[in-house]
Amino acid sequence: MSNQPNLTFIVDQITKLLIFLDRFPVQIQLGVILISILLSHGLSYGVRKKIKQQFKQFTITLNKALEEETILAPYWCGLCLIPELIGRGFNLILLTLVQNLLTTQGWITGLLSIAIQLLWVYLFYRVFVIGLCLFVPLHRVKEYKFYFFRPIFILYVLREILSLFVDINQLMQVEVINLFNSPITLGGIFISTVGLYFWIVAVSIFQYVILQVIVDKTELDSGAFQASLILIRYFLIGLGIVIVIGYIGFNPTAFAAITGGLSVGLGFGLKEIFSDLISGIFLLFEGSLRPGDIIEIGGELSEVKKVSIRATTVQVMTDNSEKIIPNQIFFTQELKTMTGSDRRVRRCLIVGTSYDCNPQQVIEILLKIIYEHPEVLNDPAPLVNLINFGESSLDFEIAVWLATPIGGKRIMSEISCEIWKTFAENNIEIPYPQRDLHIRSDIRKEVS
Repeated sequence: MSNQPNLTFIVDQITKLLIFLDRFPVQIQLGVILISILLSHGLSYGVRKKIKQQFKQFTITLNKALEEETILAPYWCGLCLIPELIGRGFNLILLTLVQNLLTTQGWITGLLSIAIQLLWVYLFYRVFVIGLCLFVPLHRVKEYKFYFFRPIFILYVLREILSLFVDINQLMQVEVINLFNSPITLGGIFISTVGLYFWIVAVSIFQYVILQVIVDKTELDSGAFQASLILIRYFLIGLGIVIVIGYIGFNPTAFAAITGGLSVGLGFGLKEIFSDLISGIFLLFEGSLRPGDIIEIGGELSEVKKVSIRATTVQVMTDNSEKIIPNQIFFTQELKTMTGSDRRVRRCLIVGTSYDCNPQQVIEILLKIIYEHPEVLNDPAPLVNLINFGESSLDFEIAVWLATPIGGKRIMSEISCEIWKTFAENNIEIPYPQRDLHIRSDIRKEVS
């Protein structure tokens, strides 16, 4: 017979909670806590509204920081803290006064003590979140607050409240179901769902923090480092899943038999996905494709934004749209990369001049224009060559090297406009195509 508590334990605890809430001193404390929260919330809202009225730039700065994904200056973080400090401070003072008053009357004040403790934790939580805005972009802080920090605080509050009348450790041992000859408890379900969720989010935060701290402050190759972090992330997530399975205590023999049988069926139905997964692993290990690389795929020039296990996200440069490409495509189709071992790229331009010009003068003018452009590299040196005697023009080829493939069309357009302007100043003609027409005057008529 199992000694673990069953579901009747939960029913008993609910009955105990109802009896606890039915006590008059408990109701008084709950009422005081609720009133103090409402008053402090109203006070915080009023102070925040007053700050927005007095400092018109406050709201504009917050919205701008969200749009531009930047951090907040200490001054604006201080303004964000003022409503919290005033509201929570008022709340703490009020609850402390009521607690002392009830204590002098000989009443129990356990709930008030817990509420004061939670308020201190909440104040620290708010100061911590606002302080993060000094180091982390505001949009990231809002995201992590919603998905990570706030849920953790809510779980902490629930735990502290439940611990007043329930043995948390015993509650976590309540058996819900028996699976694979292994009892599944509330604690196991909690760890396998909520715990695994927090682990995955924490790994993502860890990946972002490490990337910002190391890449921004060192000269490491960001693409290679991001690829390494992706591998570490999936390793940590896999490790978390293994730990959860071990914590729940599944029968390893039964678990292996079931997963082995499922893998055969899933292998046929999801072979394309498995192919993408294997391709993603090879991509990450080989480093042949990294975030920040410029590639040409499907006839479009794109920048690699994210390389994950199943698919790669690229941003098309022509219209700024994003494509999610299955990883196996990079192994089954020809791929052209502009940033494989060297980000420099060579661009060429053909210019035609009339036969009346001096070719050497044209070459000198073109070289001067190229060298004056700030984004053209001097090493390798640009070249200008007379390559052809055309039907109506002398054809010159300009070859320049650029530091990156991004912006190549814009740079060549700027050079072309400058060539047009300089040729006009030096009376160098860019000829139109010329054709000689011979019109015959003798028209022969057919004689039937």
